[in-house]
Amino acid sequence: LQMSGDNDASEIETKVEVEAPRQSESSGRGGRRFSQSGRKSGDNKGGFKRRHGEAHHHNKGKKRFRDDFIYPTGGNIHDPLNLNSVTPGTVDPPLKRPKDFPLKVKIPGTLHDPLNLLGEIPMDESLDNPLVIDDPIVSPMPIMSFSKNKKKFDYKPKKKVEVKNEDKEEEQPKNLTKEEKEALARKEKKEAFNKKYSYGNFDRYYGHRLTNGQRDPRLSVLNREWFEKRTVLDIGCNAGFLTLSIAKEYGPRRILGIDIDEHLIGVARKNIRHYCDKNTELAGKFPASFARQFGPISQTSLSFSTKFPDNIWFRTENFVLENDDLLETVEEEYDVILALSITKWIHLNWGDDGMRRFFKRCFASLHPGGRLILEPQHFSTYRKRSVMSEELKTNYRSIEFKPEDFEMYLLEECGFESVEHLTVTGAKAKGFDRPIDVYVKKPPAFMRKRETKKVERKKDEHGEKEKKEEGEMVTKENEVKNEEDAMDTEAKEKDCKIDESRVNPQESKSE
Repeated sequence: LQMSGDNDASEIETKVEVEAPRQSESSGRGGRRFSQSGRKSGDNKGGFKRRHGEAHHHNKGKKRFRDDFIYPTGGNIHDPLNLNSVTPGTVDPPLKRPKDFPLKVKIPGTLHDPLNLLGEIPMDESLDNPLVIDDPIVSPMPIMSFSKNKKKFDYKPKKKVEVKNEDKEEEQPKNLTKEEKEALARKEKKEAFNKKYSYGNFDRYYGHRLTNGQRDPRLSVLNREWFEKRTVLDIGCNAGFLTLSIAKEYGPRRILGIDIDEHLIGVARKNIRHYCDKNTELAGKFPASFARQFGPISQTSLSFSTKFPDNIWFRTENFVLENDDLLETVEEEYDVILALSITKWIHLNWGDDGMRRFFKRCFASLHPGGRLILEPQHFSTYRKRSVMSEELKTNYRSIEFKPEDFEMYLLEECGFESVEHLTVTGAKAKGFDRPIDVYVKKPPAFMRKRETKKVERKKDEHGEKEKKEEGEMVTKENEVKNEEDAMDTEAKEKDCKIDESRVNPQESKSE
């Protein structure tokens, strides 16, 4: 290849050297070549020649490569596009880096933000001292390795690397007596118990409160009119026994049971099937086994049903808000809110501020005329549970807003209109016969008129009944007096006859 010419124009002269085609040997590429008749190609007795003659032989008069072919790009058979002739003269030669000068690569400070969009790492960080942050990432895929039989794979999961923390307690001594081991086991068991039930989410709560098959005595105090065709919220529903009883017996429009423990909510959902009768319809698009295993499964439809078990729901939720600013987002949703035996645990876990925030949210969640049914625990029961953790202990020591102050706060600060105190008896264990307080939210004007009319009607009916009873009593008294007068007159007549007989004995004999 030769290049000649000025800078403005250049001519490329190419000399193509075409190799002459190699004449195939008699044996051919694969050794001996045979014709269609099975003989050698050089044999004159081949079948192709006998049928078509020498003029029709497929290699006769053809050249494998043409010597006079000129490629448009000036290339040859080995370089048809003439790429070897193109040499960019404007490109600078590659830069040479001294061997002593190391190559610097900037490594991102964190793998979650490699472009530093959040600005957590300063931009002027030195390249020589890159920031190294431990960011453990565990791959969900196991490591694959080929076995000797390449058709199969050997899956070798990564071994978990145990991280040694300096804050961990020292290893337990091996040489322990039997008593020490038992004491250590009891201590560990107690710590696990306190950690699991620090919110009062006891899974055997109703077993301590009720006997087998006993109806909750609190239902006898609660009025059916408060729940019928109403929207109800049960906070701290536990396994859902009381919630299910209200949903089945009192016929609310919708009742929602919430609890902070996800396990208890799962148990409550499964308990729905135990409260269903044999005639309860469980129709739906699910297999029949689902209803037996998971409880009643109702078919989703556009029509809204308020019959049990379609009127009950359970959900995992913490009703205590994180701060007071979130109270502005609360809307009126419920007609009745049940808060039974949960004030102690709210007080111990979130202190006085959390208790006040809880009451404010209850008031904000109620419709006008709604009811808050509260069952507070006495402050003397706080101390026993405050030792379950250090957090509970510190909150217990800082409590100033005691249960005796709840009524005043709910009426004056929150805005409830009135309160009614109910007494409950018949609990299995001591301490569960707690009084229940029913706080009523101030209803609107039209509801007050209706209530006043109802009260007046009741008074009128009661007055009419009293008048009727008084009239009946008067009539009875008159009847009794008449009977007594009749008896007296008869007795007097008899006495008169006796006296007459004594005065005139001869007349009586003659007669």
